[in-house]
Amino acid sequence: MRVLEKDTAEWIYLDINLIAAVLLITGQLTMNGIFILPTGGFSIPLQGPITGGRRLVGKNNSKALTFVVDSIDFIIALLLIFGQISVRGTLISSGYFSIIVSGPIFGAPKTEVSEEAKKEFFEHLSLFLKANGLDYYRK
Repeated sequence: MRVLEKDTAEWIYLDINLIAAVLLITGQLTMNGIFILPTGGFSIPLQGPITGGRRLVGKNNSKALTFVVDSIDFIIALLLIFGQISVRGTLISSGYFSIIVSGPIFGAPKTEVSEEAKKEFFEHLSLFLKANGLDYYRK
């Protein structure tokens, strides 16, 4: 297997954050509440048509309130793009799921990639590729 760059896991996190930002900007995801963390920070669940939920709009379909919701979604997307927050996980419920975002700007610690977890992941990936005949790269 070819040598993978040491920042591959960080790039995967960045890709996930950028995908979530694009989904926010296009209206496929929207903020759907807030979770208060015991450590004093908070997280924001995102859901929408793409996750089986509903798109949040202003009360009585008010254009002004819908604009406020869209503005908040745009700010969250910018925070994702600039790395101030990141996707932390998912919340699965019956019929839909939410994508949870948080970060230092919301009082939660930054998501760091563990060197040990990264090493273990790529060892398992290498074994999987070899077992399935997909290991075409040389060391």
